[in-house]
Amino acid sequence: MKIGFPAAGLHNEKKSLLAGSFVESGLMGVYNTQTDEIVVVPKENFKNGIVDWVHEEEISLIITPDIKPMALKVFKEEGVEVYKAIGKILSLNIQLLFNKDLMSFSVESKMQEKSSCSSSCSSCSSTTCN
Repeated sequence: MKIGFPAAGLHNEKKSLLAGSFVESGLMGVYNTQTDEIVVVPKENFKNGIVDWVHEEEISLIITPDIKPMALKVFKEEGVEVYKAIGKILSLNIQLLFNKDLMSFSVESKMQEKSSCSSSCSSCSSTTCN
C-alpha cells in the first residue's frame, strides 16, 4: 500500500515532518508500506494534476493535517480516502493509521468550515456554505 502525505521537506525518512497541507509545501511524500521507503516529489512533476498522479502512483490513501474542501471532494470521488493527521510526525501518524486511530475527513464538515476556503464566497460554487 502507498500512503501520500504533504511533505515538509525533501527528507525521505519516516521521522520526517508533515507540512500543513499540499498547498503549503508543494511537495507530495509517498510512503510504500511494502518496501518501507519514502519518496518526495515536487508538484512540478504532476503534469496532469495531483489526482491523476496519485492514481498513476497507486496511492490508496492520504494523511494530511488539512485539505481544501474541493480537493477532498475530488479525492473522495476518485476513491482515495483522506485521513486527518494528528501532529506533524509522519511515523506517529502511520502508526495511528494502522491502529485505526486516525479519523477520515468528511466533505460535509470541511465545506462548513469557511476558514478552509481560499476564495471569497461569491466565487465559490458550493451550495452548502451560508
